[in-house]
Amino acid sequence: MNYTNFDPETWGNQSFVKIGYDNQTKQLCIVFLDEKAVYFKGVEEKIVFQFIISTEKESFLQEFLWPKYTHEWGTSTLLAQTP
Repeated sequence: MNYTNFDPETWGNQSFVKIGYDNQTKQLCIVFLDEKAVYFKGVEEKIVFQFIISTEKESFLQEFLWPKYTHEWGTSTLLAQTP
């Protein structure tokens, strides 16, 4: 899975700092400030791009990703790797 950092000040998101996507399994991972991670299943790459370029990422997450895709919670140690 390839990950991208999202600076909350730059992007305006208040809850997450990193996302990851696996093109083969179509799994999207969002890592939150509290080191919890949610894994969305069956997300097409074009949806990930829509999320990335969205100027309202929090709304996209709340209104589109949560209700539409099956997801599981986990924990992440990725924040320790964030510069």
